[in-house]
Amino acid sequence: MNKLFSLLLGTSFLILTSCGGGWSEDQKNTVKNECITMGGYDCDCYVTKATETFKNPAEYNKKASELNEKFDTAIEECEVQVEENDDSLESF
Repeated sequence: MNKLFSLLLGTSFLILTSCGGGWSEDQKNTVKNECITMGGYDCDCYVTKATETFKNPAEYNKKASELNEKFDTAIEECEVQVEENDDSLESF
């Protein structure tokens, strides 16, 4: 009985630790909001590249790894042209 309990406990631990650490929808939305604030990127593409490059938000937030260079290269595909509007706005 003790061996069975240990086996179940060990299996449960492995399953829980292997599934954890990914990207939740809230975390993806946070990255998307950062992208919107920065401007200049297709933010859906930006989030996709972030989640493909970094296994979890902790790696994304580190910003000091070799993955950061890979990410910088990957998001070049997400850049969008920003059209400048030459029309002057009327002031009231």
